[in-house]
Amino acid sequence: MDPVHIIGAGVSGLGAAHYLAKRGIPSVIHETGSHVGGRAACIRQGAHAFEIGGKNFSSAWPRFNALLDEFGITEFEDQHPGFHIVLRDKLVALEKSKTLTGDLRLASALGPRGALQFRNFLTYARQNADRLNYSSGLIEEVERRWDHATIDRHFTARLNEGPLRLFSIIMGGAEPSELHPSLMMLFASGFGKGSHHAVAGGIGRFHDSLAAGKTIRFGARVTRIKLFDGHVSGIEVQDETGTRMEPVRRVISAVPAHVLRQLIDLPAYGRVAFDRLRYYPLALVNAVYDAPVFRDGVHSIMFEPGAPLGHCSANRLHSPHHVRYTLSGKAARDILDRSDAELVRIAEQTFSKRLPISAKRLQVHVARHPGGICGYAPYFTAVKRDILRAVDGIHGFEIAGDYLEGHTMEGCLTSADLAVQRLVTAPSQSSAAAA
Repeated sequence: MDPVHIIGAGVSGLGAAHYLAKRGIPSVIHETGSHVGGRAACIRQGAHAFEIGGKNFSSAWPRFNALLDEFGITEFEDQHPGFHIVLRDKLVALEKSKTLTGDLRLASALGPRGALQFRNFLTYARQNADRLNYSSGLIEEVERRWDHATIDRHFTARLNEGPLRLFSIIMGGAEPSELHPSLMMLFASGFGKGSHHAVAGGIGRFHDSLAAGKTIRFGARVTRIKLFDGHVSGIEVQDETGTRMEPVRRVISAVPAHVLRQLIDLPAYGRVAFDRLRYYPLALVNAVYDAPVFRDGVHSIMFEPGAPLGHCSANRLHSPHHVRYTLSGKAARDILDRSDAELVRIAEQTFSKRLPISAKRLQVHVARHPGGICGYAPYFTAVKRDILRAVDGIHGFEIAGDYLEGHTMEGCLTSADLAVQRLVTAPSQSSAAAA
C-alpha cells in the first residue's frame, strides 16, 4: 500500500500518522526541523526538559487522554491554580476555581461594570463549555452576536487591560484589539472543562510515544504540492541532497495555514479564506535558576499592556526556580528579532519589576516562533467552511492543524483524526473517474 505523505511532525502531523497506523495505513512524515512536537516541542538539554509551547492538558480532552492511556503515561502534575494579573500597577489574583462573585479583590480592581461583564462572560462560557467548539453550532451563534468588533470594543478598559488580555495573549499571542470574542469564548470555556495537568517529565514523553514506529524524514522541507487534473500527483522536497520531485498520491498537510497557502494552488475563494487567518509571532524563554524565582503564592504573572513580556509562569508548581517567559503582544514584536541574550535580559528586567530576581541563572533556552500561533478570524465558522470546501475539491489531499479545531493539543489531534477520516472515506481515484 502506498504511504500517505504528511507534512510536519507537530502534534497534528504525528496524530495523523498515528490514526493512519490504527487503520493499517503507512505514512511518511516530512519535517523541516530536527525534532518532533512542532511549536509544542520539548527540547532536552542535560537534566532539563524545556517545553517550548503548549504543555498542559485537560482531563476533559477525549482524544488526548485516550492516547495517554494507550501509551501508559500515568504520572501527571497539577497545573497552576490561577494567575496574577498586573492591573493598574498591582498584582491581582485570578483563581480558576472561583466565580467572580466570590473574588472580591478582582471585582474591586475591575470596577462594578467590568466585574459584571466578566462574570456574565465566564458564566456563559462555563455553562456552555461542552458546546463551545468549532464543530458545534453554538460557536457560530457567538460569532454572529459578538464578532462584528474586536474584543476591546465590547468591554471596559480595565477588563481589557486585565483578564481579557490574559485570554487573548495566552490564546492568540495578541492584544484584545486584534482578536475577536469568539476565540476568547473558546478559551474561557476551557476553564469549565475538567481539571488541568501536565505530563511528569515533560510533554516530550507524549510526543515520543506518538512518533514511535513512524517514518520521519528530518531536515526535509516540502516546498510544493503538485496537482494534475484535480488530483495530488507529487511533492517537491528539499533536503541535504538537493531538491527533488517525489510522485505521491495522498498528502495530509499538518503545517500552519500561512505555510500551506504557499504550497498548493487553491481556488480563489479558498485563497481568500486562508488569507483571513492571522498568526501572531512570539518567543519563549526557559530559564533555570539556583533558587526560587516565584514566591509568596505567585506562580504565574500576566503583564500589563505595553510590557514586552506577555506572560510568565513557573514551569511547574514544584519548580519555582524554572521560569517560562513568553514575549508576546504588540510591544514584544518590536524586539523579537533581537539576539537571544537581549531577549533574556528584557524578560528578566520586566519580570523583576514585579518579583525581583536575586537567584543566579544556570541555564537558558530561547525558542522563537516567528510564524506564531493562530488568532483565527472573525466569523471563523464560515471561513472554515470555505477552507474545507476548497480542500475537498482536491483528490488525495487533506489538512490538519492548529487553525481548524482549536489550537490546543486536543484541537490538533481532533483535526488530525478528522483529516484521516475524510481521506480514507473519499471515493477512490478509479471510482471518481468512472463517475
